[in-house]
Amino acid sequence: MAGLPSTPPNSSCFPESQITQSTPVRAGAKVPPGFIIVSEKWRGSALVKGLQGKVQILVEDGLGVVDFHTGDRTAVVYVTEVDLVEGNTFKKKIVKLRRVEYIRGVILVDKTAMTDQYFPAVQRFVVLELGMKLLPVCSQSEAAQVLVAMVNEDSRHSVNPFLKKKKAPPVETTIYRVLQCFPRLGGVKAKQLLAKFKSLHGICQASEKELAGVVGRAGAAQIRVFISYRTQKGQFSMGETNR
Repeated sequence: MAGLPSTPPNSSCFPESQITQSTPVRAGAKVPPGFIIVSEKWRGSALVKGLQGKVQILVEDGLGVVDFHTGDRTAVVYVTEVDLVEGNTFKKKIVKLRRVEYIRGVILVDKTAMTDQYFPAVQRFVVLELGMKLLPVCSQSEAAQVLVAMVNEDSRHSVNPFLKKKKAPPVETTIYRVLQCFPRLGGVKAKQLLAKFKSLHGICQASEKELAGVVGRAGAAQIRVFISYRTQKGQFSMGETNR
């Protein structure tokens, strides 16, 4: 169908090593947010027409038993009216998908006047025997709506590493870094000082005698000289010392 996006030969959403393997499910699908990967067999269908304009479509050949990937770990098998009427061949596809541990399998099933007699048995098989999710649909147009909703849901749960917010380091970590700039003061003594005086401000306000109780007389003398020097130079702001 003209205008339908398809994946260029060298830019598949699947690693090359996994495309060449004969597997029931193509592992390692990378589905960008807002996209759906569609099996080649659905090209030109009413279902794909229902997806157009709502999600971005990538057509892939060789998806194994899978009809659609709505996310990196979500695979969909669509059991149509024809599948149900022709017999139980579709069950093998569903079982193969169920055996793939890293994939969340979802089964769409046509529930129409023609398939009403078959539906209860299929539902029992998929839900009770295999423990998988089954979604009934009445047409390809409704199936397209369900798939769009699934794409949107998977997109909300996908993580964009470029959008991750960097957390500010805890205040205690910042204080330890400042304290380790003090002469003759390592990580252990820094923690002991903070435990005793509760804050950088408390350490800066402590007397040499009080400091000596933690770091010894020589260490206390050097710390007091260092604090006095940094304060005179304006290198200790009120914001720092009040922490």
